[in-house]
Amino acid sequence: MTKLVTLTSDWHNSDYYSGAVKASILSKIADVNFIDISNSIQTFNHIQAAFILKSVYNKFPAGTIHIFAVNSELDDNEHFAVAKYEEQYFIANDNGSLGLIFDNKPEIVVKPDTGNNYTGSTFPELSVFCDIVSFILKNGDIKEIGNSLPDVVRKPRLLPQIDKNEINATIIYIDSYQNAITNITKDIFDKYISGKNFLLSIENSSIKINSISNSYKDVETGSILCLFNSLDLLEIAIRDAKLCKLLNLSTKLQVRIKF
Repeated sequence: MTKLVTLTSDWHNSDYYSGAVKASILSKIADVNFIDISNSIQTFNHIQAAFILKSVYNKFPAGTIHIFAVNSELDDNEHFAVAKYEEQYFIANDNGSLGLIFDNKPEIVVKPDTGNNYTGSTFPELSVFCDIVSFILKNGDIKEIGNSLPDVVRKPRLLPQIDKNEINATIIYIDSYQNAITNITKDIFDKYISGKNFLLSIENSSIKINSISNSYKDVETGSILCLFNSLDLLEIAIRDAKLCKLLNLSTKLQVRIKF
C-alpha cells in the first residue's frame, strides 16, 4: 500500500501542530512520506481548504491518505468521517467539507467510534486522526472502526445561475497572485456562450471583458483578461499585477456574463 499522507490545514510554520501529527504517525509507522498540500489556509476557512484539496487529490496515487485539518473540532451536532473516494482516503470533520470535495458518493463512508475519551478534544488531528491513519496504513478495513454512513454531509454549493441570455456566477477563490477564480466551468461556457458575443462584468468594479485569452501573455502588461485555468474554471486576472488587491475584490462577489 502507498504510505503517503497529506496535510491540508490552517496551521502555520510557527505552530507545532504539523510536527506533532507527523511525529505521532511516524512513531507508529516508520516509513511514511508526508506532503503538505497547504498549511496556509485562512483560519477556519474550510471552503477554501476544500477547494484546494479538491483541485489536487486526483493527482496522488491510490491509497493516499488525506488529513483535512480545518475546522476539525466537533460541536454537538457534528461527527468525524473517514471516507474512501476514488481509491484514496479522507479524514475530516464531516461538516460539509468533504461534500465540497466529492462530486459523487464515496465508495465507503464511516463514522469512527472515538469513544468518550475524545469528547471536547481541541486537537483531534493528534488525538483521533493519527490513530486512524496508522490503522489504514496497517491495511486495516475502515468499516471496522465505526458505523457506515450512506454519504458525507452535503451543503448547498454556489453554482452559476443560467438565464436565457445571462450567466450569474461568483468568485469562489482568490489565489496567491490575487487572481479571481470563478465557478464558471469551461463546459458551461462552451455550452451557452461559445461562438457568441459576450460581456463579463464583476460586482462593485468597472471590469468589462469580452474575450477569452489562452494565456496571460495574450495581453499587454497591466491589462485585464480572463482565461480557463488548469482546473477548467474561468479565471480573471491582470497581467503582471494583483487584480483582487488592486480592485478590492473578494470571494462571493457576483460575476455576470451577458451573451
